[in-house]
Amino acid sequence: MLQMFADCGAPPAFPPVSSTLSPQRAMSLAGPLLPPRTVVFLEGLARSPQYRVVDGCVATAQTLVDGRRQIIDLIGPGRLIGLGFGDQNRYSAETLGFTRLEAVSESMAQGERDLALSEMLARSQSLVMLLGRKTAPERVASALIDLAEQFGRAARDRKRRSITFHLYPTRGDLADWLGLTIETVSRCLTRLKKAGLIEIKHGDLVTVLDPEQLAGVAAGAYALAN
Repeated sequence: MLQMFADCGAPPAFPPVSSTLSPQRAMSLAGPLLPPRTVVFLEGLARSPQYRVVDGCVATAQTLVDGRRQIIDLIGPGRLIGLGFGDQNRYSAETLGFTRLEAVSESMAQGERDLALSEMLARSQSLVMLLGRKTAPERVASALIDLAEQFGRAARDRKRRSITFHLYPTRGDLADWLGLTIETVSRCLTRLKKAGLIEIKHGDLVTVLDPEQLAGVAAGAYALAN
């Protein structure tokens, strides 16, 4: 799945994520199933334990006093939340769909913690580039590539090269992640559909039909027709 985007020659929208959770281990975990929009921990409160996402999706975000929100990352299975330094949470964490978490010991292997922190920093740097320099279509294409890599299922027919995934974030969540309005996100999705790059069914089932072209749009190599 990741290779589909790597083969196109364009740089990744976000650094590829590393999952340390095997499917067998995920099946054996029996953590509670949290419903959508469950707050795992809040920004500014005493630092929470670390968790690993077993299944589902968690959004990490910071919020201004007037309610404006910046989603920092969308985190899928195998990745950690609650990483950081100091005595307080630097961000809030909220589930975007039915999600299962596993508590992680503070004494986790240093190598795993270092890898997770390095990944978090690299993805934050990519978000800075996205918010500072990318156009609206490039931002939305970048988001779809990242979500396909984290949550997608490759087509059984390898010749098709398509990837289908459940779109956990709403249009509003995407807007808060990508620094856009909801209307702009919707228009960009429509343009990507008209270009034949994606298909959306039932509002939240996305199929990337042409990973190479979509990666090109995300990298600024291809421009969408108006």
